[in-house]
Amino acid sequence: MTYPDRDGAWRPRPAQRPEEETTQPFQALPPPPSIFAPPPVAVPRPEAPVVPVAAEPVAPAPQETETADPVARRLAAPAVTSAPLAAPSALAAVAVPSVTDRPDSGGPPPEGGAEAAADAGVRPSGRMHRLHAGRHTISRATLKRITVAPSTGAGLIIGRDRQHAAVPLRLFTPEPVRVTLVGGVWAAQLVVFRAFSMGARVTVVTDEPHAWAGFGERATGQHNRLRVLNGPPGPGGTGTAQAPMLTVYDLGMTGPAATTPLGPWRSQLTVLRQLDRSGVPALQDAQVVLLQRLGGDEAALVSAALRLRPHSSQFLQFMADDMMALIDEGTDRYLFLAQTEAEQREVGAPRR
Repeated sequence: MTYPDRDGAWRPRPAQRPEEETTQPFQALPPPPSIFAPPPVAVPRPEAPVVPVAAEPVAPAPQETETADPVARRLAAPAVTSAPLAAPSALAAVAVPSVTDRPDSGGPPPEGGAEAAADAGVRPSGRMHRLHAGRHTISRATLKRITVAPSTGAGLIIGRDRQHAAVPLRLFTPEPVRVTLVGGVWAAQLVVFRAFSMGARVTVVTDEPHAWAGFGERATGQHNRLRVLNGPPGPGGTGTAQAPMLTVYDLGMTGPAATTPLGPWRSQLTVLRQLDRSGVPALQDAQVVLLQRLGGDEAALVSAALRLRPHSSQFLQFMADDMMALIDEGTDRYLFLAQTEAEQREVGAPRR
């Protein structure tokens, strides 16, 4: 018996000794499998061309040594298929979309061009997409025409000056405020009507209750916003910024007999129907003075008590019915009351 050696030459096999002979029976090897598989039968579809599918890559077999058995070498051989290889166009059809094929995230492209954009799409940014709230553009010529109006301050709007700017009256503050009005009931009710819009609760002490009867219900639609008394009001409640309190003394030609203490967010309005020497103390004790058109003697008393300029005394006698003078800290301002339709309906036309 001969066998191949390392160099491929056939040499005779040495005879085995009796003690080296094996006692195991001879086992026949199974027949080798078929190397070539039958080709698959492809049925073409007339409506769509058949797209070739790429063959699955097969891992390479481990490197065999020269001494491996030929039968085992045939068993380890990979199966061969007759399917054609995939074309490059088919591979492109099933390729994973690139970064540039992804939908736009809505934000601006990163700086650095296309390479930076691809790099930013691959790596996580760690932030959410930008919210699109819209934007508005304006030309430079239009931008130059935009101006900022000065603030009119906070308070009760008592009227408008000659430049049509609103003039506020700080009637309700954390500190008590005392106001004296020389004029008629119409001017006093106009001030009260505008105080209602600030949430005020009003108490009227008057010698003529019929002049104020039903005014609070008509102006506010509520019965508890204004109360009319014929005597001293007594101790009042505590006012707040949301619900300040106003006490009106409409006693003819004089103010209250005694000074009533006031607290935070509480104000006092003293109405003088006519002005004589008995009403001068009410002018001097007030922080703010409101004046309708005055007579000659009234203008002289006001100018002397408040130390106004000479021409102010003359102008106080020629104001229109819808005008009022505001004197605050020695400064006199002349305003137009500018009534609204609701004020004209509930309070009436200007008069004294």
